[in-house]
Amino acid sequence: MYDVIIIGCGPAGLSAAIYTARSQLKTLVLGSKEESMLWKAHFIQNYFGVELEGKDMLEKGIDQAKKLGSELVEAEVVSAKGADGSFTVTTADNKEYETKTIIIATGTACEPAGIKNEKELVGKGVSYCAICDGFFYKGKKVAVIGNGNYAAHEAVELLSFTKDITVFSQGKKWEMSPEFKKALEKKNVKLRKEKIHEFAGDKALKSVLIDGKEEKFDGVFVAMGTASALNFAQKLGIEIKNNAIVIDRNGNTNVKGVFAAGNCTGCYPQVAVDVGEGAAAGLSAIKLVKGKKMHIDYCT
Repeated sequence: MYDVIIIGCGPAGLSAAIYTARSQLKTLVLGSKEESMLWKAHFIQNYFGVELEGKDMLEKGIDQAKKLGSELVEAEVVSAKGADGSFTVTTADNKEYETKTIIIATGTACEPAGIKNEKELVGKGVSYCAICDGFFYKGKKVAVIGNGNYAAHEAVELLSFTKDITVFSQGKKWEMSPEFKKALEKKNVKLRKEKIHEFAGDKALKSVLIDGKEEKFDGVFVAMGTASALNFAQKLGIEIKNNAIVIDRNGNTNVKGVFAAGNCTGCYPQVAVDVGEGAAAGLSAIKLVKGKKMHIDYCT
């Protein structure tokens, strides 16, 4: 079991890892550097004492975290669950990692599908969390929108509630792992490449429009791209406000043992702020795991 698993390989996540690993906590960072906004940034001129290209800065952060003892695994996280010092994080290749604490540092909000009436029907038949809302669709006909591992994972979650599941790739090629695809086919989950253009319904979802034709569905679960911070937060019971994870000044969420840092908390999207929030979350995780008061100074 790890002392801390950090979901996200950007400046917030790596900053947290530097602190936790240096404090001798068994630390695992899950994520991809290419997903970080810093990786896509051309040149950073507003970080104290440093001027670097985004990629170079991120690589230096990765090297530093590794040298201090962090384990880094390039993997897509699809689920996080648990409570009270015992959490399980699952990746797209179906590997499970056990941990005492979690730091969420994956960036911002759920990716919408961009379908007509989507916003109006959220909570009325359109959902972004299978484990949260699947119960309401017991034995009913549901659709999952997405073409990757996250969509496949949501479909698997829904199998606990219904067997009538269709995954729509929205015209995109399937990018889910062979293992996920095989699991869905084995359970007779239908995989369709058609594009849903519109959600229909007044007070609740009644149907979807596919190439001008109406098809009845009781519920739709949007799972575009990869799982976001808000997906993890919802499944762990974390408070969300204004599309961001609610934390205190030290990175604590309302769920003991789960911390958050970086853009997912609604902070300014700046490297300096991300690093600071990551450090705070890391220190809070250290304090919880070690179970004692800490003397914190510049050398901590």
